[in-house]
Amino acid sequence: MTYHKLWFQQTARQLQVLRPFPAFEIVQGFIHTYLPKLIDDMDGRGLDLTDPYHWWESIYIDGILELENSEGVTLSVAVGIIEQWRNANTALRMITTPRMVELRHSLNLEQHWLFYVSSRKPYPESVWIDLLYEQADKPPPESRCRIIEVAEPDL
Repeated sequence: MTYHKLWFQQTARQLQVLRPFPAFEIVQGFIHTYLPKLIDDMDGRGLDLTDPYHWWESIYIDGILELENSEGVTLSVAVGIIEQWRNANTALRMITTPRMVELRHSLNLEQHWLFYVSSRKPYPESVWIDLLYEQADKPPPESRCRIIEVAEPDL
């Protein structure tokens, strides 16, 4: 797990918007059924296939958030943290597939956000807070998925 993922999860936990991951068997069964090549890829990279985190990470879910927008509507959002723009585009193509739509639906997730992080240092909590609630208030794209570039505001 990269330091950006750890810092993001810590901030989301402090904000009390980080939801626990559903049972490991759900994602494992889904990948076995619909994305078996992904298992070969994880195994080929030497990942521990008994570690649930690797399974979630393979479908670009580093956390699940439950946010309330300014209208009081609660949103459940899958979040992936990605450090290279090229990888973010690859991930977006994967998470918009019909199979991933099915998975999000079965997990009661309304959207999937990919945060592109490029800083070598952690983003302050205020950046994450502003970004999360700004995104919660934006209408989702048709695919319900988007890449969001994380950047510190210019001072």
